[in-house]
Amino acid sequence: MKFFDTHTHYDDQKFDVIQRKDFIASLFDGNIEYIVGASVDESSSYFQIAASEMFENYFAAVGIHPENCAQYAGNSDEALGVIEKLARHPKVVAIGETGLDFYWQDNPPREVQTEFFEKQLDMAERLGKPVIVHDREAHGAVFDILRRHPRVCGVMHSCSLSAEMALQLCRLGWYISFSGVVTYKNAVNVASVVKAIPEDRLLIETDCPYLPPAPYRGKTNNSSYIIHTAEKIAELRDWSLEKTAQITSQNAKRLFSV
Repeated sequence: MKFFDTHTHYDDQKFDVIQRKDFIASLFDGNIEYIVGASVDESSSYFQIAASEMFENYFAAVGIHPENCAQYAGNSDEALGVIEKLARHPKVVAIGETGLDFYWQDNPPREVQTEFFEKQLDMAERLGKPVIVHDREAHGAVFDILRRHPRVCGVMHSCSLSAEMALQLCRLGWYISFSGVVTYKNAVNVASVVKAIPEDRLLIETDCPYLPPAPYRGKTNNSSYIIHTAEKIAELRDWSLEKTAQITSQNAKRLFSV
């Protein structure tokens, strides 16, 4: 039984540079069939493409994260021009991650985040690619922007929406992805969303090295831990672990055209 991890960050410094290649290879030898590496800036976009060229079942998403866009402020067209060129690589399956993050006070100004989010949605529309959306404490603003881009679809990663908002997105053709957060004791809202959304909109991810599932909280997350997220979703949906693997992989393949 194999899983599709739809959101990872193996360029993160928490992963040993020397051992990284062998470690990723070991994941494919284990319980992982496919991986999508999400980017946060130009450098990580180059990394994800390089990794996708190294491993047949590793795919890249390229983009600029809302927390990283300030370094390109005033030069957004040039920076996003680089991203768009990279996005034409055959192993790039999505734009992202992009979105809005209003959680930290020292994050880039909201107007800068909004500019980069909108421009990456425009890029996705031009290229016909899905978008990986990051939304932290910005639900209303994210929804307003997505409504202005009705021809763009993608995935709300590590979903923290209400069930009602998640269902609205699903009706618009979006997918909803769940990370190890669903295994946390206080994740009552997340559990309600898992139960509510249509099965053909459901994805799973690790967001590694972040958000490890409950048995590994405080440790560095990796794709092999996705089975714990899948087990919790199987419990919440009242179906088998095998069905969770099958449904979520099938949905991810459809979204990312792999």
